[in-house]
Amino acid sequence: MGGDGRKIFLIDMDGTICENVRNEEGILAMDRARPFIESINSVNKLHNEGHFICIFTARTDEHKDVTEKWLKRYGVKYHQVLYNKPRKIGKYTEYHMIDDTPVRATTYKGRFSGFVKKSIEIDVFED
Repeated sequence: MGGDGRKIFLIDMDGTICENVRNEEGILAMDRARPFIESINSVNKLHNEGHFICIFTARTDEHKDVTEKWLKRYGVKYHQVLYNKPRKIGKYTEYHMIDDTPVRATTYKGRFSGFVKKSIEIDVFED
């Protein structure tokens, strides 16, 4: 963790802060997506604590207007939206990030909660 403890949060949109809408369902479905109010409140709390909020979504550039209007309508506080996240399709079912900066990952399971430290097995490069 860096200097003053502020973090960068990459937060998925569909299925995390609103109901899951697949790109193929189109702009109208995205505009009407049901918000997850508890999740939005949790994201806004992180923002208010000074963390950097980046919405990281598989929605494409053509969905920018509807996405950002939806975020504004429901009062989601964020700094940036990254579009075109690779989608989990076919045999590709897991995200694996490689970075030179410490990375932590949390799988969303229906609600935000406090973070706890656990010892788990991870894949690392050999020394």
